[in-house]
Amino acid sequence: MNCTDVTFCFLVTRDLTKEHIWREWFEGLRRLQFKCAIVVHCSHKDAIQSEWLKQHLIPDECTRTTAWGWLLNAMMSLYAHAIDAHPAAWYTLHSETCVPVVSPERFIDIFKRYKQHTFVSHCPAWWDPLKVHRANLHLLPPRLHLAHSQWCIFCHEDLHQMIHLPKTDEHLNAVLQTVAQGHTADESYAAIMLLIINNLKNVINRPTTLVDWKRTPNGNNPHTFVEWTDADASIVRSIREQAPNEFMFMRKFGPTFPDHVLQNPGAFF
Repeated sequence: MNCTDVTFCFLVTRDLTKEHIWREWFEGLRRLQFKCAIVVHCSHKDAIQSEWLKQHLIPDECTRTTAWGWLLNAMMSLYAHAIDAHPAAWYTLHSETCVPVVSPERFIDIFKRYKQHTFVSHCPAWWDPLKVHRANLHLLPPRLHLAHSQWCIFCHEDLHQMIHLPKTDEHLNAVLQTVAQGHTADESYAAIMLLIINNLKNVINRPTTLVDWKRTPNGNNPHTFVEWTDADASIVRSIREQAPNEFMFMRKFGPTFPDHVLQNPGAFF
């Protein structure tokens, strides 16, 4: 039986932009008797200055090299450590620029409602796999040409099977290795694996981390929030209203973003 409610997984390259916000939020969860664990993957540990974050780094033997578009091996190693060291009902994933934007009480309510489910916001690949070889989808049958946000929440049943079934299922392992050898595999692998494993039976197709792609500076990265203006509020409101969602987190935040806005979840939702 899981002894932890949620294991929060952080895939980072440096310290958290808003560590103090996270720590206040985690303390709020604990005051409500909510059991959570934290695990952190950073390819270059010297980039971490925070003593608090260092306490949660995964062992060196679990660390994998990361680069833009090449994150899947690190993610799978992080998840494998999380499920072994801190088995939980849910496993989340966050970057260093992510921040919780719902109250601890609201988060617990959502968890209680959906703890047997996985959140993967998936859709058919929006590119032509025959021309653009992201995640090596061109080597897979059309039904597996899927894409999703990498900021997923997995229930224990799904993540356990994603980590362990490839060890004994040759077909699933072959698909995973094919996808993993392609660029940006982290934005296709989960939907593909869970479609093969259980036909997405536990998956709720809604995003949980709000990201502003409307103002992307280069097509590869979302907008970074450095202040909170009427324009920012309008964009966030439009993203919330455009499709069903269960937003609990948000990225990317810069260090200058005002803390008082983050400490007032009502400002967002």
